[in-house]
Formats: sequence, C-alpha cells, structure tokens
Amino acid sequence: MWTILAKAAVQLAAAIAAGGLFTIPLAASLGGFDCASARETATLTVRLTGFSSIEGELDVAVYADADSWLGRDPAARTRIPAGTQPAELVFEGLAPSIYAVFAWHDENSDGRLNSGPMRIPTERFGYSAGARGRFGPASFDAAAITLESGMHHIEYIRLAGASGR
Repeated sequence: MWTILAKAAVQLAAAIAAGGLFTIPLAASLGGFDCASARETATLTVRLTGFSSIEGELDVAVYADADSWLGRDPAARTRIPAGTQPAELVFEGLAPSIYAVFAWHDENSDGRLNSGPMRIPTERFGYSAGARGRFGPASFDAAAITLESGMHHIEYIRLAGASGR
C-alpha cells in the first residue's frame, strides 16, 4: 500500500515539477530536499516611492548593526535604474536579525548622495521604519526593523528631500 502511495506521490511531483509549480515544497515534503535553510532566513522587500524623476538610479543599502550604519559595509546593497513608481527591490537570504535600510535617488548616477551648503543632501533619500533625522541622519535604532526566520517583510520607504518633502 505505501509503495503505491509513494509511487503516486513521485509521479505527482514529476508532473508538477515539469510544470514548474511547487517544486521545492513538494520535494521537501517527500523528504528529498532539505529546505531548512529557507526557513532559517528572511526576505526583505523594499518598495520605494517619492523619487522625483526616472533619471539616474535608486540605491538601497541594508545595514545589520549600528557600527556599520551608513558606512561602506552594508549587509546587502543594490542599485537599479529609476523608473516607474513604486520601485521594488528584494533582498533574499538575510539572517534573522535587526536591520535598518537607507535608500536614495542618485539622480546623476555619480554614486554619491550629493549635498549643497552645510552638507544638506540635494538628492531625495529615506530610511526604514519611517525614521527621520534632525540636523543629521536618522539613527540605526530609529530605522531598525526586525526580520524573523521564515519572514517576508515588506518595507515602504518614501524618499524625500532634506526638508521632508
């Protein structure tokens, strides 16, 4: 009896795999695939709005601690061409932890957050958790979000100028 059921399950798995649907979960349920690592990581989707044009690039950096916050060593980083709003960037395989996100619109694609007098940014930017800085950047703690094992978190960030608009 079990042999017939196992054979039917394998045939069903092969049919579904041929269609490209549910391949990993089904294989895991049959004991042929270890998806423990997928359960032990988290996915972060960042949705950006508020960028002023389709020129340049959007830069999003995910930081894992206050020591690296806004530095050159983020846990994850990506740049995409600016386009229609909202823009969506997905970071997969993040270890469960506390993170903070900084995003900005590099309108002239020079790789820097440009600033004017008194080092006030001239390009639009934003932080996770709706954080805002006062007379400087927001703190890691203000922008902190928690990602738990197996979680798919969606973070909405509205880019704004230094004045918040």
